[in-house]
Amino acid sequence: MIRFQVYSHGKAVQQMSLAGAYLFGQDDIPVRAQLNFADGQLIGLRNSDSAVGLSLLWEVEGFGKISLQTTRLPIRNRPYNLNVEIARSRLLKISQKREEWGMTDLELAEEHHQMIDGALDKFVAALCHLDEPEKAAQYADESLALSMQAGEQMAQFHGEVFLQRRTSTQGFGRHSFGCCIDPKRIKDHAYMNYIKANFHFVTVPVCWREIEPKEQEQNFELLDECVNQLVHNRIAVKVGPLVSFAPAMIPDWLYIWENDFEQVREMAYEFISKVVERYSKKVQAWDVISGLNAHNGFNFSFEQILEMTRSAALAAKRSSTRSLVLIELVEPWGEYYAMNQRTVPPLIYADMICQSGIVFDGFGLKIRFGQPGSGCRSRDLLELSGLLDRFANFGKQVHLAGVQVPSEAEKQPDKGDKPCEAGCWHGSWSEAVQAEWLRNVYRIGLSKPYIDTITWQDLADCETGIMQNGGLLKKDLTPKLAYQQLCQLKKELIKPERGKGNQ
Repeated sequence: MIRFQVYSHGKAVQQMSLAGAYLFGQDDIPVRAQLNFADGQLIGLRNSDSAVGLSLLWEVEGFGKISLQTTRLPIRNRPYNLNVEIARSRLLKISQKREEWGMTDLELAEEHHQMIDGALDKFVAALCHLDEPEKAAQYADESLALSMQAGEQMAQFHGEVFLQRRTSTQGFGRHSFGCCIDPKRIKDHAYMNYIKANFHFVTVPVCWREIEPKEQEQNFELLDECVNQLVHNRIAVKVGPLVSFAPAMIPDWLYIWENDFEQVREMAYEFISKVVERYSKKVQAWDVISGLNAHNGFNFSFEQILEMTRSAALAAKRSSTRSLVLIELVEPWGEYYAMNQRTVPPLIYADMICQSGIVFDGFGLKIRFGQPGSGCRSRDLLELSGLLDRFANFGKQVHLAGVQVPSEAEKQPDKGDKPCEAGCWHGSWSEAVQAEWLRNVYRIGLSKPYIDTITWQDLADCETGIMQNGGLLKKDLTPKLAYQQLCQLKKELIKPERGKGNQ
């Protein structure tokens, strides 16, 4: 058992939400545990006595409500001061990233060093008052407020340095910026005009359940129309995910074979082959399988997850040798693993498919914040940049797919106008915050030499979309500030002389 005392504004907290909270072990891998809050303490119960850390949504004054972590802590009878441990973890992360990125004192602005020094001074004061936990928590909160700003400034500075280097050496092509469209609006001329004017790379979503509602009865009419329209306008096309084992994506008839892995694998192989062969001359890239690290609707074993991934990639490669074959990961921090250990932590999944000889061209990585539910709770720029760095070790190109935050916070349906427990970044979600987030994340993402493309999830808001207010345009196609920010970024980063070239 591990226990934490929790304080807010120097007073013990009497109640708190544990939405999105979990314990994690070595390599930040979530572990199964029972968390509850009682008598002013957050208590974590698990079967092992090994050191664990805590991740949860945490309010940082002047910054937002963000998923933050403690360090891994040994089990002890005396409760930890959660405020102090979160502040400790953030300072440690800043120190580690400064060393990893090779930043010297000369590179960073004096203001940044003053902020770090201030955060360290406040943290030392917190340690000196551990016998006065309320005062220690206040000092820790002040330290955290400074270190959160300093950490993001460091991530932004590092991103700008490497973005300028990448721009000066190779630049970016028109295909570096993409969006995911709504196929049902392909006949909407105003909608199509936004695509033609601003995007040369578009993702067309596919749902196996919708294309093949009955076994061996496929309906490609909508997909045909969408792909043909985009190709006619000389827009590069990516299609996917072809297969996902999220419950909403699985055809009803496939459940007949739920306990027959070989048959399910053959059905998936056959479907992927048919789709890729049909559009092989028109589509440049395929998300062949998505989210198998987290969405395991048929409870595949670890070996079966790898075999299904291998089969999906093989089907696409055999049907079209020229197209890019991508394997998409969702919920890249892996929170889901704490609740369902029939899944695979994302970095372990990525490592295993690279080590097992599966032939594919790159990873798709979904980054979605500001929405309730696993994998979508808000995180800061330093945390995001650090996650992307971990994918550099696999030697594969990365495509940021499904990047999205809302322009307005979703409301909890059972609690009136109260925002959902999804966190927020630099204030409540708004058009201005959405645009600021887009600008920072795109610049940090594109500064990484292994990131090829960034795709925004929805061109326009849609009531049936995954995130209702996550589009670059409003429902009536009025541009949001994020859309204008994206246009400005493209104008800045895409060199005119490369405007007609490839990536």
